[in-house]
Amino acid sequence: MNLNQSPTRWRRCSLGALLPGLLMGLFGLYFISGGHPKEYLIWRWMVTFKRPVAAVTDYRILISKSEHQLTVFHGHEIVKIFRIAISRHGADPRQVWADELTPEGSYRIASMQYESVFGPRQMLLETTKQSLDDYYVQYGDAGKQRIAAWELQHGSLDTIWEVYDFNESNPEFPIWNDILIHGGGTASDWTWGCIALDDRDVIELFEILQQSTAGGLGVEVEIRH
Repeated sequence: MNLNQSPTRWRRCSLGALLPGLLMGLFGLYFISGGHPKEYLIWRWMVTFKRPVAAVTDYRILISKSEHQLTVFHGHEIVKIFRIAISRHGADPRQVWADELTPEGSYRIASMQYESVFGPRQMLLETTKQSLDDYYVQYGDAGKQRIAAWELQHGSLDTIWEVYDFNESNPEFPIWNDILIHGGGTASDWTWGCIALDDRDVIELFEILQQSTAGGLGVEVEIRH
């Protein structure tokens, strides 16, 4: 740089050189996020840094497997009731990876995603505490030792993101996970443990939950028989 050059002019030149790359980066982010960069960046941040899901209390969901109903509450008021489908194997509670049943218990929404292989939207549930409890029952001391060895190397296994990592390292002894609320239809029970809605209903549910404090993240989902 010419020492007699104005610092202001130099900054302008630098910004001009960076601008095309910045615009390409923003375009790429918009493309890979399917037009939803904010949601994509939140999801990537949570996955990369293994962030826990903070609870919110303005909205909540109650699912009745036996009645095939999903009810959305805002406070104590019912917002909407949707029909659902559950596991193709029946209404018993999930206990192990292989049973492919729909679990029962209280969970939180861990991600709000616009893309799904099961319809136009999906919401991932944070199920780690329940699935770990079931894992210890299934495998006993061997399971506890397996988890302890993994934690010694990687840190605490206490979020859904670490469950994915653990299962990748232990494909023969996986912890059950990947329970979603998604589309795909409700004509019959057909899922591998997830909760399915009709496509138009999962879009409506998604939009309702986006009005929550964290855009749907942290909403409690209680699943009952």
